[in-house]
Amino acid sequence: MTLSSSHFDLPTVRLMPKADARAVRHGFPWVYANELVTDRRTKAIPAGGVAVLEDAERRPMGLVAVNPASKIICRMLDADPAAVIDKAWFAGRIARALAHRERLYAEPFYRLIHAEADGLPGVVIDRFGDVAVVQPNAAWADARIDDLGAALAEVTGVSTIIMNGTGRARGLEGLPEETRLLMGKAPTAPIPVPMNGATYMADVMGGQKTGLFFDQRPNHAFSKRLAKGSNVLDVFSHVGGFALAALAGGAQSALAVDASAPALALAAKGAAASGFANFSTRRAMLLMCWKPWWLKVRALTW
Repeated sequence: MTLSSSHFDLPTVRLMPKADARAVRHGFPWVYANELVTDRRTKAIPAGGVAVLEDAERRPMGLVAVNPASKIICRMLDADPAAVIDKAWFAGRIARALAHRERLYAEPFYRLIHAEADGLPGVVIDRFGDVAVVQPNAAWADARIDDLGAALAEVTGVSTIIMNGTGRARGLEGLPEETRLLMGKAPTAPIPVPMNGATYMADVMGGQKTGLFFDQRPNHAFSKRLAKGSNVLDVFSHVGGFALAALAGGAQSALAVDASAPALALAAKGAAASGFANFSTRRAMLLMCWKPWWLKVRALTW
């Protein structure tokens, strides 16, 4: 493959002979540090820098974002090594994700970008109507947040964009915690989010993650189908994820338990906005006793 003249300025990184180049060619999004030749030139690439990835025979495989300090030393950005990572490139990825979400959801409340699944590794974007919250959890995206935000506004038409730079993932990338407004006016109250027959309240400026766990939406919907006539206990409830969905599905009552008083207050506001009278909360310190974390029980009935 022939590269454009602009790409002669990009550094080159190379897989070790033992690395499985086929996996990357077939869509695996990462290269681990023990799979890459980490010579002096590779280690000199700044965190978030873009490079051309080659296999052990020096054949170009695509563009990668490099972070020499991370165990995930390369994240695949584009299979075309001649691609240019700019505002137009971001807009293409976001437009494709938006078209998919608009087929799935009638209202603009959803996870718009789910990292590698939408071609933007380490990036999460949640949409709350006219407000979008961006989590750039990888160094390459953090360094290009202005292009990312501009493309997001252009494609979706949102008027407010918030960068939520908090969480453990950023620490693993060597990034500081930072939350700031990229565009528009910061919301001064929780945003009502219609989902699974209930109304949830999302604190997009000070809440956990982006303010709502949109990635749990299908699980909430599944529990809703099972809840009719039940008394539901939702543990690690956050803003009432399973509890409110269960009440929307005909549960007799629901108790939401969480360690965060502000989250439980938002859950109660969501229940009131949904018209659910048989909802209660309890604050308690909760332990995650199962590993891996995703095995922990989220909702029980009695």
